[in-house]
Amino acid sequence: MKVLFDATWIGTHFKQNVMHGGLRVIYELIKQLENCKEVDLFYSSNKYDSLIINNLILFIAENNHTNAQNKIANNQTEIFRILYSLNSKLHAILLKKLNLNYQLTLNPFDKHKLKMLDIYHSPIEAIPNEIKKYKNIKRVFTCHDLMPFTRPDLAPKSFANLLKPAYDSIDRETKVICVSEFTKSELLNYRKDLDENQIEVIYLGANKKIFFQNLSKANFLLISKKYNFKFEKYLLCLNRNQKYKNTEHIIEAYIKVVNENLSNDLGLVLIGRFDSSESKIFFINKYNKYKHIHFIEYVPDVELSVFYSNALSFVYMSLYEGFGLPIIEAMQCGTPIISSNQASLTEVVKDYGICINPFDVKLLSDQICSIMNDAKLSENLSVKSLERSTFFSWEKNLEETVQVYKKAINN
Repeated sequence: MKVLFDATWIGTHFKQNVMHGGLRVIYELIKQLENCKEVDLFYSSNKYDSLIINNLILFIAENNHTNAQNKIANNQTEIFRILYSLNSKLHAILLKKLNLNYQLTLNPFDKHKLKMLDIYHSPIEAIPNEIKKYKNIKRVFTCHDLMPFTRPDLAPKSFANLLKPAYDSIDRETKVICVSEFTKSELLNYRKDLDENQIEVIYLGANKKIFFQNLSKANFLLISKKYNFKFEKYLLCLNRNQKYKNTEHIIEAYIKVVNENLSNDLGLVLIGRFDSSESKIFFINKYNKYKHIHFIEYVPDVELSVFYSNALSFVYMSLYEGFGLPIIEAMQCGTPIISSNQASLTEVVKDYGICINPFDVKLLSDQICSIMNDAKLSENLSVKSLERSTFFSWEKNLEETVQVYKKAINN
């Protein structure tokens, strides 16, 4: 089957040091689809942008896929580029001179390629109206979470701006993949016009070449030197420092543990970008007196297994997650889990880790102390993490995704 995959995010973030969960999911799924014998994969951006298109061509070529330019379904003719450029200039003039927000509608896709396609799969972006005009193309959309609509008090405004057009583009003819049962229930509550039977739940996976149990002392010494760690035991959390990630709660619990147990050799490693420069300044100024708290904005993939595997515990106190990919990454490395009990996280962790109220600092500090002081508990949770991680894989995700494609075509 011929599948057109919306790779807008790949083209947008190509060659950038970005550790965004959604981007990793898109990249991993593309790799699986490229290696699937049942799928002939094509790429597109849901809007015309020459930089994104050129980045997609480079991405395809760099990943050893042949006919890079021919695998792009966007219109790449010189005539289209000229028309698009003229249209953009005309729009700017009309807006400036007459305050008219008017543009010609230009189809950003190659019509010949669209006629031979079977599936259009959007992993996060809005499904373009041009795609809906082609009856031969069945549509699939991946739903990760609905936080901007169900918990607007937690969601950054940029999330709503991105996701509303995407969720508005779903119709009864669209097959929807949800990453958890929780997300499926959220979607059906938000879009009551959708049919439960058009929605499939497919769990995510973690790359086994990146995330594996790596207890090498030599590797840990290398990262200790690189990041100036002066401790052997540490708590780990990976997430962007946004309100709903509840990062400050983890820090306060860590400080409570250190102060009450005189744990001068316990570190806290927080990996992820700050929401803004102001947020970065706030966190660093507030906690810079604690020498064992380390804020690291980016870590290359080759180091992630070392960070996860050698941590005393992976602590994830998010208030809302559609799935919670870092939990699976940590489990695959055999890291004991202390997770929030909110949204999808209990569904993912189940009884293979510790799930607690993310608002109770004392409770979190008590759980950290339990793992720190009880070697048998720590070992048991490590074994449980490895056991639970076998339930999730990209191979399983691919198999179930292809089944959704087939259902869409047969319907």
